[in-house]
Amino acid sequence: MRVLLVSNTYPPADVSGVGTLASELAHRLAAEGHAVRVLTRRPPPGDLHAERVRGPKLLFPLLAAWRFLRAPRATWDLVQVHESDGALVAVLLRLLRWLGAPAGRARLVATLQVSYAEERRAVRAVRADGEVVSRPTAAERRFALLRAPLLSLLGRLTARLADAVVAPSAATAEELRRDYHVDAVEVIPNGVSLPPEPPPHRPELPPVILYSGRLRSRKAVAVLLAAMPRVLAASPRCRLVIVGDGEQGARVAAAVRARGLDAHVELTGALSRAAATERLASADVFCLPSIYEGMPLAILEAMAAGLPVVASAVSGNPEAVVDGETGLLVPAESAAALATALLDLLADPPRRRRMGEAGRRRVAERFAIERVAAAHLALLRRLTGG
Repeated sequence: MRVLLVSNTYPPADVSGVGTLASELAHRLAAEGHAVRVLTRRPPPGDLHAERVRGPKLLFPLLAAWRFLRAPRATWDLVQVHESDGALVAVLLRLLRWLGAPAGRARLVATLQVSYAEERRAVRAVRADGEVVSRPTAAERRFALLRAPLLSLLGRLTARLADAVVAPSAATAEELRRDYHVDAVEVIPNGVSLPPEPPPHRPELPPVILYSGRLRSRKAVAVLLAAMPRVLAASPRCRLVIVGDGEQGARVAAAVRARGLDAHVELTGALSRAAATERLASADVFCLPSIYEGMPLAILEAMAAGLPVVASAVSGNPEAVVDGETGLLVPAESAAALATALLDLLADPPRRRRMGEAGRRRVAERFAIERVAAAHLALLRRLTGG
């Protein structure tokens, strides 16, 4: 089988569910003797399967389509495009199929992480118990006004042209059916690698809450900061570590200062993969208070590291976190509920340990990258007749 993968992101330069999956699929297909090629922006040196598409990120759909035209198209049995970045490749493939060209025989799979129509709706003021705690930046408003409608259009086009559409969660699948007007969407979750068994946490140390991810409005880090005074009132030695950067970075730093949390909150900025993994290993609780998600890789990585998770009960989060078993789910935009859940876990180290162990088992059983890649490979084989 000859397979072409199209993905804007690719590790280690970009750590994302899309890129991780594309890389894992490429190497597994190659190991099974299939011919595979990945069109991406920043492949690692020495990767024999990835081909660099030079140019700005915004032009990647056009540049990938041009590279697709220049490739020996008649050789592909299957083309898998990730996100809206493969929309123009999908258009070209369908056009070749309509013309009866041999290259048009390739089957097309679209793997879509979010509905951009829903992501656009998530660019809004975020509240904590009714009080506005953050507003979109100018860059985020431009995204909602200009880029999100275009990405939504490209996503809808990709989904309508594909022979199969894949979403990472049942919630995302429903959004794609509603917003992109497609009937059949298969659910295959994102996946992560299981790190070595984590060392036992030492409860005598000050407890650490960890957030890791891009700092943007829909991640609602401002709600977590609004919850911290309540947490510190009951657990004054507690520390919050925020890993990541993004559009809301300056505002998050300003909110830390305004709330007088400088002594209790560490803003690390963006970290390397290895450094971020070390932070997970030294934390006690992982927190993701988002107002919108697809199937967040950050939650899966935290569970794989043996951490209990406190997350908002939105989108794909409840499909990853089993409330009361691997973590606690709370209503979005409720600082009071978030503080209560965090304090419940901080006060009970044995419960944290049980939840962390249960979360790691859940990742091994459902979200290990090997299982996820196998599910994608089964879909590819089904579409191409084996």
